[in-house]
Amino acid sequence: MSQKIKFNVVYATGSDDDFSSSALESHGPSVKGWRSERFCIYPQEIVVQLPSAIRLRKLQILSHQYLVTRKVELFIGSCRPGTSPSFQSATFNRLGYISFEPNEKTSFKARELKSVHLDCEGVFIKLVCHKNHVNNLNIFNQVGIVAVNVLGDFLPSDGPQSYRDITGGAVVSDNAGVLGNINKSNSAQLVDDITFGMYQDPEVAKVIQQLERKKHLAIEEEKYSFAKRLKQAISDLYQVGEKLGRLDREKKAAVAEENYDVAQAKKIQADEIRVVVFEQLNIRNLLQEDRLDDVPNVLVRSPPHQLPSMGGHQEAPPPPAQQQALPAQQAPPPPQPSPPIRAPPSPVEQPRVPTRGSDRPIPTLAKQNDNSGGGGGGGGGGGGEGDSVLAEDQNGPDEQSMKAAHDLTQAVEMFTHPTVACLFCKQFALRERGLTEIGSVLDTLDTSSPSYSARGLVQVFKQAFTDPVFNNLSQTVEMLKSLLGGKNVSLPRGHMTDVVNHTFPVLLKRVGENPRVREAVEGLFLDLSDIPALSSSLASLSVSVCKEKNPKVLTGRLMLLEKMVEKIGATEDGSYSEDTVMKFVAPTLSNTSRDVRDTAIRITIAMYREVGDPVRRYLPKDEPQLRKKQLIWKKIFESFDEIDGKPVNKPNEPSAEDKKAQQVAALKAELASLRELAANANVEIDEELKPGNEHMKMKKGKKKKAPPPAAAPPPPIQEEDDPTDEQLLQTCMFCSEQNDEFTPETLDVHFWRACPMLSRCGHCSQVVEIAGITTHLLTECSAQGKFEQCKKCQLARPKKGSHTCSTAPKRGESLCPLCTESVRDGEDGWREHLMGPKGCRKNPRKNEQ
Repeated sequence: MSQKIKFNVVYATGSDDDFSSSALESHGPSVKGWRSERFCIYPQEIVVQLPSAIRLRKLQILSHQYLVTRKVELFIGSCRPGTSPSFQSATFNRLGYISFEPNEKTSFKARELKSVHLDCEGVFIKLVCHKNHVNNLNIFNQVGIVAVNVLGDFLPSDGPQSYRDITGGAVVSDNAGVLGNINKSNSAQLVDDITFGMYQDPEVAKVIQQLERKKHLAIEEEKYSFAKRLKQAISDLYQVGEKLGRLDREKKAAVAEENYDVAQAKKIQADEIRVVVFEQLNIRNLLQEDRLDDVPNVLVRSPPHQLPSMGGHQEAPPPPAQQQALPAQQAPPPPQPSPPIRAPPSPVEQPRVPTRGSDRPIPTLAKQNDNSGGGGGGGGGGGGEGDSVLAEDQNGPDEQSMKAAHDLTQAVEMFTHPTVACLFCKQFALRERGLTEIGSVLDTLDTSSPSYSARGLVQVFKQAFTDPVFNNLSQTVEMLKSLLGGKNVSLPRGHMTDVVNHTFPVLLKRVGENPRVREAVEGLFLDLSDIPALSSSLASLSVSVCKEKNPKVLTGRLMLLEKMVEKIGATEDGSYSEDTVMKFVAPTLSNTSRDVRDTAIRITIAMYREVGDPVRRYLPKDEPQLRKKQLIWKKIFESFDEIDGKPVNKPNEPSAEDKKAQQVAALKAELASLRELAANANVEIDEELKPGNEHMKMKKGKKKKAPPPAAAPPPPIQEEDDPTDEQLLQTCMFCSEQNDEFTPETLDVHFWRACPMLSRCGHCSQVVEIAGITTHLLTECSAQGKFEQCKKCQLARPKKGSHTCSTAPKRGESLCPLCTESVRDGEDGWREHLMGPKGCRKNPRKNEQ
């Protein structure tokens, strides 16, 4: 059986002040560990020397919470036989490396523990720490190791047979066929684990070690009843020791801050807990070797109100006095009442027998980074920041987690007790493993199975939705989507609504934690809203009364409602009617948080755009005095006026004169750029384009406008009078206007300013044909998402807002997008309408001709 090996640090590249490498030689709640020098040069090396040559079975490294190294290389060193051990003359062989996560998932509040199983011999162990992970807390680019733990066996030729004889002379086999036993949970005592030494109170730790020895002796003497009581006492002492360890750290922190009143209170509290627990567990009698048969059959348990963290098992009442006087071999068993359903023993109490494939020692943990990570609420026994431990070598949930899962009867029947208990564990890896096992069961879930129940699903998802690690929460959300979406399993409609109604309130309380959680919850609501059986339940949950006063939670709830209303739409009598939505939103308009108010204002305006005046019933009466006093109502009511098409006088909006002056300035800038362009091209500039003559039009003597087609008959076709290329270049292709001064540059000015067949889009400022404005707004314009085609008049209309639809066009005709009058299809029809004397009255360029 592997045991804990003490060591001495014989060499370190460097260390920071007050964080010497010698601190790695001891374990305890107050140990600070080793830190490298500030702005050191990497890699950093640490060499530890063992008492003698050992067979190394396991190595544990506890990293600092934010001074995290990227990886640590492991070397084992040995010296030649007959020479004194010295690390300078030792030969080191590389075993591999261990990588550490950046620890950002835990906000640098959890320490990462890496445990690697080995099988090698040596006297020295060298750790080579490489460059650190960069974060805001590690401002000096340091790396830190809080503790190192070595487990192994002394070689018979170089050292004692055992470092601590608690096996009663049992011989550990060195057969290569059973070397895989080092991976089993009972291959090393829990008291030898690094978590025990780092987070247990020293005095309680000594008592636990003594009780462990007594337990092994009782097992050898086949006193199993006494061994069971010892095991229960050890389990309770574990919890007490962790609590006392936290109190000791808090006491020393108070002393460092010179808060001696708090330190004294922590000391008194720890002493009282230690005395009460030792008396209730009858530790003195348990430690007396000559009274193994005289120890009472019952351990006194602490009432819940005295020690809330102590939850021991309830034992049966003691047998009558005459039965106690009988010899132990002949004493009849006491009458036992039918015991309640209890959790099976944890894997620590009843080790799992591994298969042949897992009986091989693992050389390194280089491929186990996926199971480590810095996530979760930590593990171990830490209670403060940075005191949580992520233990990779935990084989199953602890006893406390098994007790917590005991009440979830339906979930235990569906997914087994250890799987459900994993959801209550402190270790991130165990919770992740539990979710993976639950997902595999849900993939093949049979709703007709006797073990299936909707209540079991509710219990599992309610607990899984409380996981503080986002990766686990995201995995749970995806499992629920797959379950309710019907990809692999088809749940009854009533069960689907039960799962949603009982589990989603837990999610709604978490929408204010951070943007990632809020987006995950929003995505779940939006995806499941497409399922008809769940739409009404989701709508009721999204507008349910929010009792939370936290502004972040309120903001998250309102943003979720905004997304749901945007997707489903607001109706007068639907799931998101103005009554249900405004009863939820109206009270938040007066909230003290700006984020809450802004989100509520957006929802109110969106509801008014969809429903209209009924929204005003939930708001104060629109009065000028109210608008003047409170800006929030002024903003809301002015938005209502804009939607209704009423004029709104905004203080920051320029007046009509200012707008006209801005337009004149813009036109002057355009003319200046055109003059510069014409000058570079050596083109004669018209009088109207010269400075000071902007008001002049094109010279009438040089214009040859084609009369409207309806007013004059078409000219006879004469092949010999075909226009030349020069005449074509001097003719507008849209309105057929001819001008001797037309050049490519001046034609651009004509298109931009004067051509009556063209118009400038008011949304993207692009010049388009008036006949093609509808097609432009629906397919080409940058604001095309705001328009849709009217099914009656075939014109482009805004998706939000009013639209006065005229009569439908007749066959062979179209409607003008400017005046909505009928126009004959074809170029002649549009030219007659836009340029004729009785044509379009709303064509501004026609009126300027």
